[in-house]
Amino acid sequence: MIDINYSEAKKPKCIDLFCGAGGMSIGFLMAGGMPAGAVDIDRDSIATYKKIFPTAPDVYLGDIETWKPGNKFKNVDVIIGGPPCQGFSLARGLRFVDDPRNHLYKDFVRAVSHYQPKWFVMENVQGITNIGNGLILRQILEDFSALGYKIDYKIVNMAEHGVPQLRKRAIFVGNNCGVSFQWPDKEFKKRDSKKEALINPNLPDYISVNDAINDLNLPIGNYFSHRANAQMRGPRNRCAHTEPAYTLRVRGDEFALCFEPAVSAFIPGPAPDESTSYLPINHEIQEYFRHRPPSWVDNVESRRCIEAKKNLLQGTRKLTIREQARLQTFPDWVSFEGTRYSQSKQIGNAVPPLFAYKLFKRIFDYL
Repeated sequence: MIDINYSEAKKPKCIDLFCGAGGMSIGFLMAGGMPAGAVDIDRDSIATYKKIFPTAPDVYLGDIETWKPGNKFKNVDVIIGGPPCQGFSLARGLRFVDDPRNHLYKDFVRAVSHYQPKWFVMENVQGITNIGNGLILRQILEDFSALGYKIDYKIVNMAEHGVPQLRKRAIFVGNNCGVSFQWPDKEFKKRDSKKEALINPNLPDYISVNDAINDLNLPIGNYFSHRANAQMRGPRNRCAHTEPAYTLRVRGDEFALCFEPAVSAFIPGPAPDESTSYLPINHEIQEYFRHRPPSWVDNVESRRCIEAKKNLLQGTRKLTIREQARLQTFPDWVSFEGTRYSQSKQIGNAVPPLFAYKLFKRIFDYL
């Protein structure tokens, strides 16, 4: 599925703004780059990032407004990050530029202006392209065009790129080399989609929930379900054997694995202890999750491979942190700092590393 290269050859460098747990940086690393710096206001996220990237020389905890782009890095090849969507709003319904919350986005522009990287990648919610009848989108394009960047943007369904999750996000890719960016090809299609079967007959189906997690020695469910709440019309169910998950949210326990499809609000049972052993690999995505970490990672929990009969869950249960991480395509060598809620939040807010890997592999071809 992927060809990861951790060689010590000269690597492209990036700075990750609003880095969170480093999902985009992990993809950058796996594609052959080396994160050099990061900024985030969340303490647990920065602790996680430093644990993953102890080699990054400039990781800053604090408000991005207080972060000062310096001259520590003379050559930054790529600026990456996902400004929180609260920054993309309309002041008095008329103008984008006057809203004080826009500093979250404007500081991303400020970093690009300061470092003048060859490329930048910015991620956000898909609705960013149509807020205010496209006013926000036009402002984004104008701001980067004024800095000399050619911009391509696209709403990406992560499931089409091997992420076991129906997650759509707006991705902006810019460069000052005058290049028209060619997006990574979709590699998977929706199950039983007649349209996709006609256009792309050889594409495999989306990777399912159980494809991603059933080599962990834990009971699996038949359904991936939302436990429902007062703001929803009712619980939702997806077949865990054949379908990907819904978009992970900042609270991982909003979802559960179930034996039967949920028909009303429910409280899932507790998550089991994390698995300490692997079952034999039965899907190529599981090889990706188990790939070897970079040389500086020495705290990976050792798991031995065992032959065991997979138990089918008889009720409902929450997902473990590792299962949540897998649905977001974090490799197994990644661990998270903070409380369970904080870890779930870091996972839910991240850019899936597997998609980031494929995106940066394409960008590195231009570099």
